[in-house]
Amino acid sequence: MIIPSILDNSASSPDKPAPSGKHETTTTNDSLMIVYHFISSEFALKALRDRRLKISRINELSDPFEFCAADFSDSDTQAKLETFKNHVNEHYGVICFSEQYHDPVLWSHYADGHRGVALVFEIPDDQAISIDYQPARLCLDVDAAIQRGGFTESDLSKLISTKFSSWQYENEIRMTCRLNDHFCQIDSKGKKVYFESLSLESFGLDPLKLIGLIRGIRCDLSPMDIASELLAADTLSVQDTLLDLSSFRIISGKTYPVNGVRSFSACCFRV
Repeated sequence: MIIPSILDNSASSPDKPAPSGKHETTTTNDSLMIVYHFISSEFALKALRDRRLKISRINELSDPFEFCAADFSDSDTQAKLETFKNHVNEHYGVICFSEQYHDPVLWSHYADGHRGVALVFEIPDDQAISIDYQPARLCLDVDAAIQRGGFTESDLSKLISTKFSSWQYENEIRMTCRLNDHFCQIDSKGKKVYFESLSLESFGLDPLKLIGLIRGIRCDLSPMDIASELLAADTLSVQDTLLDLSSFRIISGKTYPVNGVRSFSACCFRV
């Protein structure tokens, strides 16, 4: 199967969904897995209040090699692949998670130096992409793809899911999101910001099911802070963390339910 691209200067269809990979970790049942999204306390409270999570744009991800992991044969090929990446950036975004929350470096880099939280989600297994960490760039025949006007689905999946091995500590799982299908707001700088909706209800239809919140060891959010951003009908499992006494790991501490106090009429959406 050929995925159209603009390697030949023809626009690919934004209606064609991005391919996804299956990860191989333990799932909650045949179709769901548990993943962790690290975030600052401020934006975690916004996510709870607005019941949505910001979608990251591909050109703004931490790794500049995203979608450009192939070994280029020449500068012309590199330029065309960069053009392809920019086109994908206009139509798709990603939400990044980790398979685990025990690595202290994750908390330092993505949860405001352990002052933030990890939001715990159940996501559909068939929408999850497991990142493949490699020491060298991919040996894809980019020139051949240019000749035929697009990548095969297999090659495109490799471009989406391959990162340099130094990123391996992240144990990343990601979801791709077609931007046209998601809520968009204009921020204070005039930039479009896209969001994926989330739900706390087991019967909800949203792909992101929030099932818990883990507080970093330096997090100062109180149960009342969390409760004030949850609806009165909501109950969220909150977990504290501890430093492991025998290893360099973050481990689980006390777990307790937090019941929401907000009325539905108090909901509002802000970027």
